[in-house]
This record gives sequence, structure tokens and C-alpha cells, in this order.
Amino acid sequence: MTDADYFGLLGLERRWRLDRGALERSYLERSQASHPDGFIGQDSGVQRAAMERSSQLNQAHRTLRDPVLRAEYLVKLGGIDLDSSDPRTGAPRPTQDFLIEMIDLRERLAEGDVSAVREEIEARAEQSFAAGVAALDRGDVAVAARELVARRYFQRFLDEVDASEERRT
Repeated sequence: MTDADYFGLLGLERRWRLDRGALERSYLERSQASHPDGFIGQDSGVQRAAMERSSQLNQAHRTLRDPVLRAEYLVKLGGIDLDSSDPRTGAPRPTQDFLIEMIDLRERLAEGDVSAVREEIEARAEQSFAAGVAALDRGDVAVAARELVARRYFQRFLDEVDASEERRT
């Protein structure tokens, strides 16, 4: 099994903007070459290695083809794991002002301003994502992490609004 990151595994340059066609071609070539069916009859160690490589290629492909997952993965490669609570390497905590804004939005939602709040949150999520990508392009992983954490908050909020609306119907 290789220690290469997903970009290296697929022979791609480590950056957020990538050629989707190149990603697909690289994935198909590599997955065909390492597909476990091609190693039938070989010893179990070789078969297991092929299965592990195939699994790793599948995970790399899933991650890199999704723009949000790709951005979060680049932040992780930069030393900040958005899924970790470790204060040294984990996701940055939102500011007090940001949390107060989220409370205000929830209050507006409770008052019945659903469509306006939804539009605002969708716009804020897009803005946070765009700011995170721009920070990645500049090599500023800390700012990218902060913006992607904000995007996650906005997305969770939207998911809650959707679930609430489904319960009402």
C-alpha cells in the first residue's frame, strides 16, 4: 500500500482546481490495472494488496471528485483535520460573533422567515466555500479551514431546516 496522498495516488497535481476528465481517466486506468479480479490465482498477499489498492483508489476518487470533500482534504493535507477535536490539529472553533449570528438566524427561522433565512444561509455557505477555495489557492490553510468550518455550520443549519420542513408536510 502506498503512502501517497490521493492526488499522488491518481497522478494529479495537489490543488483544488483540477481537470475532471483527467481525474476520471486516471482513476479508470489505475483501477483497471489494480482491480482484484486481475490477481485471481496469485497468492493471498498479492490479492489482499490489490483489494487494498482498489479500495484506496475508490476512496481517492470519491474524495477528489467532490469539490467540498476535495477542499477539506487539502486542508487536512495542510495539517488541519476538520473532523478532529484536537486543539492543535483539529478544526478551528467558530468565533463568538459567528455563533451569535447563528443564534439570530435560528430565531428568525423560528419566527417563520423560512425562505428568506434559507436564501441567506445558502448564500453564506457559498461565500464561505468560495473564500475557503480562494484561501487554498493562496496557500493559507488556516483561513481555508475557518471558512470550511463556517460552511459546515451553514450546511448543518440547512439540513435542519429541510428536516423541519419535511416533518411539517
